[in-house]
Amino acid sequence: MSLGPIDAKDAAAEKMEVIKLTLPANNPYAQYKAQSLETMTNGEIIVRLFEEASKQISTAIFLTSQNEDVKAFNCISKAQKVISTLSLSLDMSYGISLSLSDLYEFIHGELGKAIGTKDISLMKSMLGMVDELKVTFRQAERMARAGRF
Repeated sequence: MSLGPIDAKDAAAEKMEVIKLTLPANNPYAQYKAQSLETMTNGEIIVRLFEEASKQISTAIFLTSQNEDVKAFNCISKAQKVISTLSLSLDMSYGISLSLSDLYEFIHGELGKAIGTKDISLMKSMLGMVDELKVTFRQAERMARAGRF
């Protein structure tokens, strides 16, 4: 099953390799995480990536309000990496992929501006966009599982 323009399995495989390299082989948590990623659909992986980006942006907003600028910067950097991963996983043979690529590029750039200027309102705006995308992909995943695509 595929949602179309995004091949998230590659992103998941890359993330799984990072998990395998950073956690001991006999660690049950590492085994669980690896198995969990292997059994997820493309749509579920995409939703998880958006959830992670949302979490990082939310944390950055809080940290910026607490004048924890370095930690906030690190959170925004992680969110930008997630957005870049989503962008790189687009299958450009689908018409919507170009629009999604432009949107991801916009979000990535605005997050950079927001953290550079400590603009919490801009961070909140980008959080709203990421959350809307998350909801949209979650709905698409549910429809795909129900066989409506």
